[in-house]
Amino acid sequence: MDQPARRPERVIPRNSATRPAPATEPAPPSKPAQSVFVPSAEAKERRSRRWAWIGMSLLALLAIGAVGVMVYWPRLKPRPRHLDAVEQVAGKYLDALVRNDEETKSRLGTVEEPPGIGSYRDVYHQRARDRQVRGSFAPIAALHKRIDSEFNYDATAGRFTPKNALGMAAETLDALHAAKKQAEESGMYKKMQSGDPNEIFDAAEQYGKVFENISTNILPPKRLVPTYKMLVESSKPPLTDAARSLALTVAENPKLWDALLGRSFYALKPDGPFIYEESEVTATARDRLASLGDPPTRLRLKLVRFRLEGIDTGWKVVEAHRVQPGEKPTAPTSPSAPSPASPSVSPGEPRSYSTTPPPGGPAVSPGDVPGGSLQPPAPQ
Repeated sequence: MDQPARRPERVIPRNSATRPAPATEPAPPSKPAQSVFVPSAEAKERRSRRWAWIGMSLLALLAIGAVGVMVYWPRLKPRPRHLDAVEQVAGKYLDALVRNDEETKSRLGTVEEPPGIGSYRDVYHQRARDRQVRGSFAPIAALHKRIDSEFNYDATAGRFTPKNALGMAAETLDALHAAKKQAEESGMYKKMQSGDPNEIFDAAEQYGKVFENISTNILPPKRLVPTYKMLVESSKPPLTDAARSLALTVAENPKLWDALLGRSFYALKPDGPFIYEESEVTATARDRLASLGDPPTRLRLKLVRFRLEGIDTGWKVVEAHRVQPGEKPTAPTSPSAPSPASPSVSPGEPRSYSTTPPPGGPAVSPGDVPGGSLQPPAPQ
């Protein structure tokens, strides 16, 4: 009888590394460990105090920081530019032009027709163009006394007329008669009648010199109707450098000085020290009638100040005009140095007088100016 076939047995290798791992059951999930520490009441109180102190410290720091910012903020932010006295007067005058304030314009300036502006900015004092003249007013006072004794001032013509017109007419007649006598003695009339061309030309030349002598020495403009400038330039004795510079500045525009002083400059008689100052200010302005797209214009203002003993005009605007394209500022006149004979003395300083007589003459103080005539000597 046939036996059933035997099933082959599975051979398991003895190497344990290749053996399959036995099935393990999953571990149960672990429960978190619970703390059994319980803070005490004192610990909770200390913690609350700590947070309170931290909060108070933060508030104190914020308060200190706020105080520091308030104290140092004016120093940290940009400071406005400090305006000097000239710029302040110019700014007030420009404010008056913007507001059309006639009272302020007349108080701070003498300009008859100032420019009309709607706004302005950037007011700058051009210190490089400042001018100052200091000296004694005594030579000018002496000149004014001589002028007052010999001339009358005609404000309409801006010239002086001689007080003794009859005496000048007599001098003219004497000069004409002397010229006629000289012509007869020189045979000038006979030369004219001789018919000789050379003698006729010689007589004509001699005849012309007669009128030249009369117009130059007898009837010059500085004797008939002189201006203040003519009298200053022909003054005898001549003025000192500082006094001459001031007098010629006044001679350029006498009406301006009448408005600046409130009286005629020729009426001033003090003999103390004086100070005359000039300054220039520039600003950017927009014309009152300008359109929105029009560019701003440049303004140039001239300010002056004059001090003489009790007189102080303060800074006044005497010129105000627009700077045209390509216009160059005029060169400032350099002040002349006063002569050694008349030293410059500032107001408020005591004047010293010399008691040492010069060689061959009596003692003369610096303020004394010898008298003299404004007219040239009559021809011999």
